[in-house]
Amino acid sequence: MADANHPQAQVEPVLRRLRHALDRAGVVLPSLDADPSPVLNSRLIELGRVNVATADRLAEVIERGVGQ
Repeated sequence: MADANHPQAQVEPVLRRLRHALDRAGVVLPSLDADPSPVLNSRLIELGRVNVATADRLAEVIERGVGQ
């Protein structure tokens, strides 16, 4: 059984939620993944680099979400 306090156990549900939300918005972040860095038991998610079209689409989705 996985330890719920383990950083990876805390990252996975958020990673799935983010991936699902981005998918629904039509945005693909190819490098989206949990950061394997063991530094200070970090709970980081790697968003990665994207091309200009993806960045533009992501900005559009965020702006729409905040009502701009």
